[in-house]
Amino acid sequence: MDIYCVRCGEPTDLDYLHDVAAEQESTFAKVLAAFQTKGCEALGEPRCERDPSLRTEAMSAMFDILGDDVDGAASMMEDLEYMGLLDEDGEL
Repeated sequence: MDIYCVRCGEPTDLDYLHDVAAEQESTFAKVLAAFQTKGCEALGEPRCERDPSLRTEAMSAMFDILGDDVDGAASMMEDLEYMGLLDEDGEL
């Protein structure tokens, strides 16, 4: 399942956070917490441009509501896409 950068809206496979944690000799929880605030930058990517789309706002809200339940946040984002509430550009 994908989660989305809270800054630029780019998708990231949830399992990739485990790989980043291993590479950084960190834990999944620490990488997730950094991703929730810094976005792609926490994964070693260059600083991304802020894109205040519905997708970035929705992902940020899911993290705020569900906290560490990243599977739930990813699932809810999939539900929004399935219901047609988000298009490919992250807009209505």
